[in-house]
Amino acid sequence: MLVDSHTHLLRLKVEPEEAMREAAEAGVGAVVNVGTDVEDSRRGAEIAAVVPNVYSSVGIHPHNAGTYTASDLEALAELSESPGVVALGEVGLDYYRGDWSGEIQRALFEDAISLANDTRLPLIIHSRQAFADTMAALGRARVPVVLHCFEGGDREVREVRERGYYVGLAGNVTYEGSETARVLRLMDADRILVETDAPYLSPQPMRGKENAPKNVVYTAAFVAERLGLDDEEVATLTTRNARNFYGLPLEV
Repeated sequence: MLVDSHTHLLRLKVEPEEAMREAAEAGVGAVVNVGTDVEDSRRGAEIAAVVPNVYSSVGIHPHNAGTYTASDLEALAELSESPGVVALGEVGLDYYRGDWSGEIQRALFEDAISLANDTRLPLIIHSRQAFADTMAALGRARVPVVLHCFEGGDREVREVRERGYYVGLAGNVTYEGSETARVLRLMDADRILVETDAPYLSPQPMRGKENAPKNVVYTAAFVAERLGLDDEEVATLTTRNARNFYGLPLEV
């Protein structure tokens, strides 16, 4: 069994129930749906409460940093107590798109870290071209951390490993020229998660098509090949890691 540790069910063209049926047929036993603003988080919590094997997170993506308010943080705190909510995120910094200034993004990020510390929920981090500032801010985090859609080389992997953070490997690790693929063996195997970020970042065999939770099998197979493990070993490893990080009620 595999776990898609980061997906966006509400952005797929099919209903969550259909996506989960297809995922189950591919050997994906559970998914974590990830919130990007208050309304998205609210709907995700509702799905997690009624659709089997769906868990969810609540958060405000850095692309939405300029519109958040104190009441939004209060709403996330309330949603964090909903059944099936297992994490805070995705939150973080994105200097690639530049929708909002670094100052505005960092203010939200700091508030989100404080909220995670208060709720004791693990943090799902979005960091793009902002590694140094992301790691600096996370020095205040007192909860488990996963760097979603991790991209980096030797230096980044070593720093993440030293801190004991988890890394989420998405479809882009399978692309030709991926720096992260080159350093997979440097990662702590007990901190590796596999994810789709669906409907984005389809793995190489499905590139050009909309991504879906079922496609996490391709990323897992790629990781297995690079680590010199078989597919079942990686499925067991990454499912156990997802269970440990999110506190999922899974038998591995």
